[in-house]
Amino acid sequence: MQPVTSRHVDGAGLAYGLCAIVIWGSFPLYFKQTESFGFLSVYGHRALWAMPFMFLVLLGLRSWQEVVPVFRSRRLLLPIMATSLIIAVQQALYIWGVFTERIVELSMGFYLVPAFSIFFGYLFFQERIGRTQWLAVGLSISGVAALIVMLGENPWLGVTMGLTFTVYSGIRKRLSVDPAAGLFLETVPLFFIGLWFVIQFPLQDDRSLLSWPELLLPLSAVYTILPILLYVIAARRIALSLLGTLFYLAPTGNFFFGVLVYNETFSQIHVVAFLLIWFGLGIYLYAERAKVE
Repeated sequence: MQPVTSRHVDGAGLAYGLCAIVIWGSFPLYFKQTESFGFLSVYGHRALWAMPFMFLVLLGLRSWQEVVPVFRSRRLLLPIMATSLIIAVQQALYIWGVFTERIVELSMGFYLVPAFSIFFGYLFFQERIGRTQWLAVGLSISGVAALIVMLGENPWLGVTMGLTFTVYSGIRKRLSVDPAAGLFLETVPLFFIGLWFVIQFPLQDDRSLLSWPELLLPLSAVYTILPILLYVIAARRIALSLLGTLFYLAPTGNFFFGVLVYNETFSQIHVVAFLLIWFGLGIYLYAERAKVE
């Protein structure tokens, strides 16, 4: 495969990336359809069925040989277990946020990821931070501060989602583990967590997972893992700078669903806060693009 340049974009890779973004952006629509089952039941099934799906993916990719070295290395296995727990927390927070009408706040968390990444890189990895990057961080933090000071809100859910995503990405970036194999191993602890929830909070006697809409419960694992696989495939075919920019279309989709479809509160102060965060994000993406060029 020829290296990706600014003059050529792999069409298939771009399609994979866009499909991943569309699925991520539609998460609120999907999980809203499962709200009647209750948070604990939905969370349990999402965690339970992830491992069987990834098992089939590994069989299809014939990537089992990538799993064995991780099991033999504590240096690799312990971080994977840590990222698995992070995923467990993220899944719980996301589903709960959708059910409690905090979709807009969830989207804010993902917009904050660049600011958190810059700050973490400076604190823990001695990365040099330029004035432009500090400006991006300052604007994003100012947006959050506006919500706290002007409205008295505590956007802990969005901030926690952004922080956990940043930590997860930082750990996985530094692990030399095959993406599919790593994702499978992350689903192993989730399987047992999900099994406990499903046993403790079973469906009513007249409901079957083979009927509609109950089928949405096991399919939720497929629906949430599939975009990750598509994103990984896309990352191997198109420039990461382009893919990283496209990623922010996903929380944008979440944002518009929250405001336009589910009529979540969005006051003038929210407008100011999000403009500051978006402006900070725009500066960050511009600075990253300048690095590439």
